[in-house]
Amino acid sequence: MLKILASWKKLLPAGTLPGREGLARLQRVLRRRGLYLVLLALLFSGSYYLVTNKAVFHNTGVRTTFQTSGTAAPQAEPRPREPLSGATTVPPDLQGQSGARVAPATTPETAPAGKDTGQPALAAPVNGQIAVRYGFAYAPAFGDYRFHGGVDLAAPANSQVKAASAGEVKQVEYSDAWRYRLTIDNGSGYQVVYANLASIKVAKGDKVQPGTVLGELGEPGTAEAGTQPHLHLELLKNGKTIDPVPAMQ
Repeated sequence: MLKILASWKKLLPAGTLPGREGLARLQRVLRRRGLYLVLLALLFSGSYYLVTNKAVFHNTGVRTTFQTSGTAAPQAEPRPREPLSGATTVPPDLQGQSGARVAPATTPETAPAGKDTGQPALAAPVNGQIAVRYGFAYAPAFGDYRFHGGVDLAAPANSQVKAASAGEVKQVEYSDAWRYRLTIDNGSGYQVVYANLASIKVAKGDKVQPGTVLGELGEPGTAEAGTQPHLHLELLKNGKTIDPVPAMQ
């Protein structure tokens, strides 16, 4: 340090450094604080090492790979937030809500149509294919997956809707959610529900037979908005919905 001060004295013009007494005083101070200067030098050298050493600031354990070919890397298909049709559980966020019931297995081995002698055989109420099955399915009206208590049979608007089985008309109601909704009691604890009708040709208390015209199909209500025209068909046993597919001929 004394050599550094001597070199500064040679380089700088006269009068810029303190006199002999001031220089001696500075030397005494530097001797007493030599330890602090050593620590300062170590701190400076350590900082210089950290700044200049790239290995400290680069994580060599993480490597990024790039697709060299012209094809994109395959991506996993997104999964729905809830089980699809045929699920046997209710998601936690739907438990306790209206209409959220456990969907029983619907395979012929576990729920054959002929096992329950009181279950009615259902004829086709409209000429159309099944668009949405019983169980958890995507609901465009709500933008999520939720329990679907029946089956949706796709058919053009104004198609005739016929009774799928014999019974008595127990309830006739109209709402924005389901348009005309008919409930027909088939006896033995079974009921069939028809929804999304634009008009009806029966009244409460009427007796119907398979093939009796119940009304005409319309556009879906707000409960199933965003879908094509279809008949929403439910089968109830003792007031609870079950899968109607095994009973359909």
